[in-house]
Amino acid sequence: MRRRIFFFSIGAIISIAFLSMGPNNRLKETFYAYIDYFDMNKRVITHLNNDSTLFSIKSQCQMVYYGMSKEQLLSVLEDGVVNFDKSQKDTDPCQYYVVENEINSDYLSVEFEYCYKDNSVQVVSFILNDESEVCNH
Repeated sequence: MRRRIFFFSIGAIISIAFLSMGPNNRLKETFYAYIDYFDMNKRVITHLNNDSTLFSIKSQCQMVYYGMSKEQLLSVLEDGVVNFDKSQKDTDPCQYYVVENEINSDYLSVEFEYCYKDNSVQVVSFILNDESEVCNH
């Protein structure tokens, strides 16, 4: 029995060493992924980070008004914080989340619509530097 435990321990140590070597530390990435799974903020931002994000007419008007690009607007998701007090997460079939972040010394608050049935994300509107809303349609 001791011999089996010894060989199992040696095998576990070799696999841990193998996974943690190389340029991509897969052990570290997997460990952080398990920890981040229980962080509601990161889970929501992961769902909102979509390659096919749509933009409402209001958000497109606001981007023209402020001279922002889509990439600049979506950069709010990088290290952004979901404001659950302003979000509507109990609506069906789509939830509305407000993500806030500071981008280039500007305070940006973006409202996203996430529909879980078709996994679609849309930027509804945003507020820059707590100014009053523009492009009210």
